Amino acid sequence: MEELELKFYIGGKGRVYAYRECEFDDIAKHKGIYFGTLERDGLRLSIEGSFIVGKLARKNVIELDDLLALKWLSGEDIETNVYGYHIVKWKGKDYFLGCGKGNGRILRNFVPKDRRINK
Repeated sequence: MEELELKFYIGGKGRVYAYRECEFDDIAKHKGIYFGTLERDGLRLSIEGSFIVGKLARKNVIELDDLLALKWLSGEDIETNVYGYHIVKWKGKDYFLGCGKGNGRILRNFVPKDRRINK
């Protein structure tokens, strides 16, 4: 497996960005992609952050079937009995749907409104 040589920095509001060093670092307006947000109780990954980490993750990954994946991508919460932050993956596919936070009853959806699909 290819090793990613990523660097991270924390911007405003606890947002974490991931990037690889390159020759344009001095002139780039923004450095990297939005990776996630540091919350009081952990790191909440973005959709892109879940893609970066997801292939290597062995714990805290929830796989959703087609119906639940559609609900998730529509912005709905999912009923489950997990606690804390989990990467959400589409079952049987190598596709990551973002990150959610479980409270023992539901997995809270953090898919931004402008990235949701209409059923």
